Amino acid sequence: MLYDNSSKKMLSEYNPNNRCSQRIPVNSTFKLPLALMAFDAGLINKDTVFKWNGQRYDLPDWNQDQTPASWEKYSAVWVSQQITPQLGISKIKQYLADFNYGNQDFSGDPGKNNGLSNAWLSSSLKVSAKEQLALLQQFTNGTLPLSQQAMAETKKIIYMGKLNHGADLYGKTGSGWKNRSDKGENSKKMRDGWYIGLVENAGKQYIFVSNITDENIPSADDKKMGGPIAKKISLKLLNSYFSS
Repeated sequence: MLYDNSSKKMLSEYNPNNRCSQRIPVNSTFKLPLALMAFDAGLINKDTVFKWNGQRYDLPDWNQDQTPASWEKYSAVWVSQQITPQLGISKIKQYLADFNYGNQDFSGDPGKNNGLSNAWLSSSLKVSAKEQLALLQQFTNGTLPLSQQAMAETKKIIYMGKLNHGADLYGKTGSGWKNRSDKGENSKKMRDGWYIGLVENAGKQYIFVSNITDENIPSADDKKMGGPIAKKISLKLLNSYFSS
């Protein structure tokens, strides 16, 4: 979906089988509302440093101290898992209700009591593309029930640079596994992917929401995650749309 937030019109929507209303796990797009929560609650500011504990991860960019901006850029899950316990379940649930965010289910995997560490990771917290759009509308319009500073600081840390023809891009990916079992297993490696955000061009604001889910099992040598796939498709479309 590509939405003109200035004229309040949907410019483009690909919605086969009502896909845009289907809830799928939020995955790392949750870092956007989580940043809003953390800034609003005063847990972080633009100068916060998240200390790496030395645990080695497959993604090299995670193996270092992080700032709020690098947390979003590299999608470092361990930073999110430092923030959520500080907020606590009750406060997170209140924010989710205030944001009207998806199914608001922060329970995590059934029987594991791991909501604070895993609810958004191909687990219980799910959201539709239309619900992502609604959140982004409130975020862009500054109408979320939060401090204006929290929204301004969050916007800064999701800045992605410029599109090919100079429009400013803000965005967040999300990658996960379709139908992951309650045990955390996904032998078939079917992928979910998100790319959401906004574009500012010639004084106007646009909101975009994309998601993908594999229909077929990827080949063994296809190691791409869902978020980067959704991002690549989205950037091609955005660069085409804002080319003139």
